[in-house]
Amino acid sequence: MSAFWAAGYLNVQNRNEPSGDAFDAANAWYHRLQGDNVTEADRDAFRKWCAQSPDHEAAWEDIQTFASDIRITLAQKPPVPARSTIRRPRGSRRSVLALGSLGLAIACIAMLSSGWRDWLQADYRSGQGEQKTVTLADGSVATLSPNSALKILPDTHERGLALLHGEVWFSVRHDSAHPFYVLAGKGRVTDVGTRFDLRYLEGQTNVAVEEGMVDVAYGPPPPDHVRLTAGQDISYGTGDLGGIQAVDPDDIGAWRKGNLVFRQKPLAEVVAELNRYGSTKLVLASLQGRNRPVSGTFVIGQEDTALNALHEAFGLRILRFTRYLTVLY
Repeated sequence: MSAFWAAGYLNVQNRNEPSGDAFDAANAWYHRLQGDNVTEADRDAFRKWCAQSPDHEAAWEDIQTFASDIRITLAQKPPVPARSTIRRPRGSRRSVLALGSLGLAIACIAMLSSGWRDWLQADYRSGQGEQKTVTLADGSVATLSPNSALKILPDTHERGLALLHGEVWFSVRHDSAHPFYVLAGKGRVTDVGTRFDLRYLEGQTNVAVEEGMVDVAYGPPPPDHVRLTAGQDISYGTGDLGGIQAVDPDDIGAWRKGNLVFRQKPLAEVVAELNRYGSTKLVLASLQGRNRPVSGTFVIGQEDTALNALHEAFGLRILRFTRYLTVLY
């Protein structure tokens, strides 16, 4: 069963803004008017809804503003009632929507600047929402999580790899004469007969051992060294090598079995992880609470369940623009 629980709640309401009910209704009208089967009766009902209250007009104006900000082009743009041109000063919600646009733009720039370069260099790669298992030349197995890129290093007979981006679970065939190793960021992970998970995203690397042992070397020569055994993980990034942490072996590589497991992870990191596995781009537009801890398990493929749980736990509102874009604020 999918479940999420988290500490604290977000408050994004402002008495000068349209009510939450009006905003949700405007969002529903937006989708309805984009549909292929929209009728003139639908448009008339929409105009009547807008005319019922200035709150409705304000909510519709916010919906249109954000749609324009992210340059969503519609084949047939929903009509705008004449009275909706009345503009009133509002603070928080407009700022939140603007942040959503900025977040989407930053995500696109990041994808173009690094993701495509890694994709072109990789020998093994996985796409959005795709998991891929490959058997290497030595019989070792690598399972790539979504949006991952793995490169074979030259003259290593596939015993030397580089994780360019993403997360990969390895089941290694041990050969003491030819050590199996993977480069990730500024570190090197060497097998000592094991199954382990290696994650390299946003400049941060995490190594978690499910079975056996690995040696981790990090930093410029002479690097720092540490040995991990089953049920341990360690992280490193731009600073020093972190400390060894205990981890439930059942949580390691749980994504291969259809689950995403979070243990006191920041909300922003949880949303980023959901993005890797889903078909809809999620934008966390609220700066408040991005570091709130989240613990729980999310079943891959049940995105709505996860979003509803985040809504209930944090008070986040969910704004769906298209099947490809959802904003959390």
